[in-house]
Amino acid sequence: MNRKAKTAFFDCFSGASGDMMLGALSDAGAPLGVIGRRLRILGLSRLLLSTEKVRRGNFTGSLLRISGAQLHGHGMLRKLAVKKSTRGISPAVMRSGGRIIRRLLSAEAKVHGRPAGHVHFHEIEDADTIVDVYGTLLALESMGIGSVHTSPISLGGGEVICAHGRMPVPAPGTAGLLTGLRVSFGPKKGELFTPTAAAILGELAVSTDITAMMVESVGYGAGTRDVAGLPNLLRVFIGTAESAAVDPSVERLEAEVDDMNPQLVEAWMGRVYREGALEAWTHPVFMKRGRTGLALVALADRSQVHAVARAFLEETTTMGVRIETVRRIALPRREVVVKTRFGWLRAKLAGIGPSFHFIPEYRDALALAKKGGVPVRLVLEEARRAAPVAKNAEKKARSR
Repeated sequence: MNRKAKTAFFDCFSGASGDMMLGALSDAGAPLGVIGRRLRILGLSRLLLSTEKVRRGNFTGSLLRISGAQLHGHGMLRKLAVKKSTRGISPAVMRSGGRIIRRLLSAEAKVHGRPAGHVHFHEIEDADTIVDVYGTLLALESMGIGSVHTSPISLGGGEVICAHGRMPVPAPGTAGLLTGLRVSFGPKKGELFTPTAAAILGELAVSTDITAMMVESVGYGAGTRDVAGLPNLLRVFIGTAESAAVDPSVERLEAEVDDMNPQLVEAWMGRVYREGALEAWTHPVFMKRGRTGLALVALADRSQVHAVARAFLEETTTMGVRIETVRRIALPRREVVVKTRFGWLRAKLAGIGPSFHFIPEYRDALALAKKGGVPVRLVLEEARRAAPVAKNAEKKARSR
């Protein structure tokens, strides 16, 4: 493992699309041949990926070429949206890919006022979407990216012709995926930001504030058309993080109660985490007339505030929720899977410089402990010994 987590910063000065993201990452060093072979596991037989250097304005970038992709059956996107694992591709990639596709499904369903299972994808129900989504995830994984950042995204302007007729830019499908992303309109006419790119960055990007980084490579992904004005390119910087990320968009939700059964705290906490809370906790407080009470606190991204606030109002006795924007410093992190003598379990790996935190997933450890008939403490200790950080420390100690 590298001493410092790698960061990808997408500079979306001329918008972004899924193929531009994969093209930019390939241009920055992602192994496109390996990614293509792994994508064939998902049902894309005979898939071949390549890039072509093209000129956009006065600059050049890598244009992604997709050939030979044949889907095995219909409805592959919906099948992948609920598929949690497949041999040859990491669980983290499968889970992220499923969440991105569900974002696309939900946005389309909301636009058309229909259940997600009955939505027709039109332009995006094809192999290209699978390549864009899972290819980008595999590229980021192959480059060891721990965090993704994006600049404010240029959306374009005017109107665009799509399967539903003439629509304003951004089209409704894209507009429904912009929550939590910082965007700008113009300066070019036409659609610059596609639904697939919006779903990918909406799922992966942690902020628009780039951390200090030591740049290792820069890549340019080209769009399919060349237009007047800014070059139709997406730029990505790959480097190692020098500091923790400051996230400006975290919201703090808080309420105090003195008339609630404490047993309901468990239900409230479970609900806010299901609704997307980043953190949640309680602490005792003194309220009016000296009564003791509980403060209920949660942190959430701006896009999840309404869902988390509703959990407060429905699961507790509070009559209201206070919301304020706070800033926090968060370590770059990624999910890993480690093998122990009790079985496989997930964990989070976070840190900067030589200092890393390894946090095993408690529920996975508890399930393995029950299955093996051993104390959960032993499973957690075994997981920490199997952690990549521990292995690296052991190798360094032996080399001294």
